Order: sequence, then structure tokens, then C-alpha cells
Amino acid sequence: MGNEYLRAFVIGSCAFVILPYFYAVSRFTPEKFNFDYIPYTFLAPIGLGSVNMFSLLIAKIFNISNKNRFLLTSLITPTLVALMVFFLRIYNYTLNEWIDHIIKLYLMYFIVFNGIVYTLDKNV
Repeated sequence: MGNEYLRAFVIGSCAFVILPYFYAVSRFTPEKFNFDYIPYTFLAPIGLGSVNMFSLLIAKIFNISNKNRFLLTSLITPTLVALMVFFLRIYNYTLNEWIDHIIKLYLMYFIVFNGIVYTLDKNV
């Protein structure tokens, strides 16, 4: 039983999953970003691995298919991330920049979880 949660964590924190986020954050304008990139490189893999592990737990409890599991994860997680970065004032954005950021955030999570993580989960 524990091995499947470890597997979910490893898949969620692997390079294929993490690198798109690292690339996106590395492209941010430093003046707009109120967080050090170095802690992010340690926190992001742990966070995404934990999200994937938690989504497996929820899927098992509520008997959710993997497709629906990753779809729900790709909708709930960016919502929580957007709320967190807004309330912690991680970015110095105008309204248009916030809208652009949130659209890209949802798109990134949708592609990563429904494409990369789903494929890895199915084939590894």
C-alpha cells in the first residue's frame, strides 16, 4: 500500500513534472517576484509530489478514476496556488498581469497533470 503513495510522490516530483514550473518561474521579471528562487527549487518538487500523493489518497477514498483524479487536481491545485500567492503577496502585479498569470497557471497545471503526470502514472 505504501509503495503506491511513494510512487505517486516520485512521479509528482520528477524532472518531467518540475522542469516546466522551473522554466516558467525563471522567466519572471525579478521586480515582480517577491520570493527567492532558491527555496522555490526545493519547495516545488515537495509540493507537487505531495499534491500527487494526496490526489491518489482522495481518489482511493472516493473511488475516482485516474482521468478524473488528474482533471480535478489540475483545477483545484492552481486555485489554491493562486490564492496563496495572492494573499502572501508573492507578485507585484497589475490587474492585467494577474489575469495573465492565472490563465497561464491553470494552463500549466492542466497540461502537466493531464498530460505528463497522467502519462507517467499510466506507464511507469
